Amino acid sequence: MIPFFLAWGSFLNMLGYRLISQESLLIPRSFCPSCKSVIAWHDNIPLISWIILNQKCRHCSTPISWLYPLIELTTTLIFYALLVSISPAYWLAYLCFFSALLITIRTDLETMLISRYATLFLIPLGFALSYFHLLPISLVDSVLGSITAYVWLYLIGCGFQKTTGKIGIGQGDYELMAFIGSFLGIVGWWLSLLLGSLFGSIIGITYLIISKKNKGTKIPFGPFLAFGAIIFVFFEKIIITLLF
Repeated sequence: MIPFFLAWGSFLNMLGYRLISQESLLIPRSFCPSCKSVIAWHDNIPLISWIILNQKCRHCSTPISWLYPLIELTTTLIFYALLVSISPAYWLAYLCFFSALLITIRTDLETMLISRYATLFLIPLGFALSYFHLLPISLVDSVLGSITAYVWLYLIGCGFQKTTGKIGIGQGDYELMAFIGSFLGIVGWWLSLLLGSLFGSIIGITYLIISKKNKGTKIPFGPFLAFGAIIFVFFEKIIITLLF
């Protein structure tokens, strides 16, 4: 299954890039974003090609982003964990959920943009999956989770802007939280936000200290919210037990 998971991670990389770039998802074949040269199949093997090519395009020698192997490896770890630790009844739902979150992580880290195709437009899918019992939450919890997640983060964002005069949370983050709420319900989004904020604070402060950048440096919040949601899915019982 590992080769399949790596290949799926490569596919998610492609989706993330093309969604943000507003390019066709079907054509052309994979190409170098810099020189636009079509990538041969042997240069498009997940993880392996990145290593063999020394992280550079074969045609123009432009460095290939570290995000490609990161997403491929992360996808493999997450989906392997899904198979061994989550009930098969929920595999389809979490396949969709995790895939969208990984796309969000990819795009937000690279461009600080989150595609609505990976968040807002998938909220009805969360409702449908919960209705058909393909998620471990009810339809009511899914709907209320989506609405309350959006409103709560929006209020925090408005409060921050009025207090500091700066925009600290983007529209994409609000929509991401609404998406998370539709798949995890009220308790799920709340704890995902808590975990995401905790990790974001620790990693963000550490990054600023190590890189010696100023406090005004923008750090994307979406990846932390996404990882908070992923961690909640796998460790829900442990987290709830520790907190409550």
